[in-house]
Amino acid sequence: MARPNTVAGPSQTQAAYEVKHKDDPQLQNLKELRKTCGLKNVPVGDALQSLKSMSSDGKLTREQFLGAYTLLLQKFDIEVPSDDVKNAVFDLFDRDDNGVVDMMELICGASLLCTGTEEDKIHAVFDVFDENGDGVISMDEMFKFLTSVFKVVLTPNVMSVMNSMGVAVESPEDLASVTALECFKTADLNHDGRLSVQEFKSWFFAPRNDPSFLFSPVRKLLQ
Repeated sequence: MARPNTVAGPSQTQAAYEVKHKDDPQLQNLKELRKTCGLKNVPVGDALQSLKSMSSDGKLTREQFLGAYTLLLQKFDIEVPSDDVKNAVFDLFDRDDNGVVDMMELICGASLLCTGTEEDKIHAVFDVFDENGDGVISMDEMFKFLTSVFKVVLTPNVMSVMNSMGVAVESPEDLASVTALECFKTADLNHDGRLSVQEFKSWFFAPRNDPSFLFSPVRKLLQ
């Protein structure tokens, strides 16, 4: 994992979002999709568990995803949108454009489009990762999740603003790498390379750690 020359602080990331999100076509498209896709009325935890249950080996093809998405909306008595909107939702989830949504992409997409507080989303993420019931997440999983999120919200416009502020971030992977490393350095108190939900929450909500790099700017963007 590459590390940027200059560490991008959360407050700097937040400033970049606030400067550019109003006139950033990519972020505006995301905001519009959230309005029309129906998922903003579905709790993030329910969405993740429902979509995960319809997957095969932790993956959903476009056909499987669209079917699971439709059933999820019907479960909550939400009007199913047009095929164009449904396909746009799949394209948002499918960050690497390989025609399949994996669990990491599923978590990212649900965190962006579904309703829930920061704490709701933290628990939803850990619940999906917690296959063995041990309630932990590895640094690699954290890095992959953050990369998926930043691929959506760290647009070329936002990255340009950050670079103009002297923050040398070349890619979503760069920012995800720094963030994951800093998180584990501070929060992994027993140094086992894994974080429990309590360890992560203690770090995330600590006054000295501005969590805006993760959920707050996304929530602000989608309000």
